[in-house]
This record gives sequence, structure tokens and C-alpha cells, in this order.
Amino acid sequence: IVADICGARPIDLAIIDGVESVSRGEGPWIPGIRLIRPGLLIAGTNPVSTDAVATATMGYDPRAPKGVGVFAKCDNTMLLAEAKGLGTTDLKRIEVAGLPIEKALTRFDG
Repeated sequence: IVADICGARPIDLAIIDGVESVSRGEGPWIPGIRLIRPGLLIAGTNPVSTDAVATATMGYDPRAPKGVGVFAKCDNTMLLAEAKGLGTTDLKRIEVAGLPIEKALTRFDG
């Protein structure tokens, strides 16, 4: 659905708030959840590429297929959108201005 919506109504500006977040779960009801402060604000003119950069700063592979890594139990919506021609998840093809991904890395899995 996400890929279809992006195709039907293209997004002109994608902004991802990575200033403060949680790791190891999506809410306080998850045992072991922890607060983290990456201190990042990520913006881009292509939502697929912007999500790919954000995913990489979290320590995950934005090109991982369903069944692998963080996408172990779900589809990788970035790859679905990429297959529709809505953007790329290939970090080598994405221009990153400002802090390089390697310096912005905040692992969410540890």
C-alpha cells in the first residue's frame, strides 16, 4: 500500500525525525526497549532514497529482501517502491550532503 500511495501521490519532500527514538521495540510495552538519541534530521526530495539513507544510519541494509535482517517477517517497502520506479535504495547512487552515513550511524539493534 505504501508504494502504491507514493506512486499515486508523489512526495516532494521527505523529512525523517531521528533526533530521539527507541531501539529494540516500537513502544514501552516491549521488554528491553531503550531510548536512544541519534540527533539526526534527514531530509530529501525522494522518499525511497531518504528512507534508504535513514535505514542505513540505523545500521540496517536498505536493500535487504523479505526474510533477511530487519525485514525478517515483512516486505521491504523501499524495495517494492524501487521496483515501481519511485526511487533507489542503492546508497552508491544517492547523494548524501552533510554528515556521511558512516558518521551518522546509530545502531538500533544493539
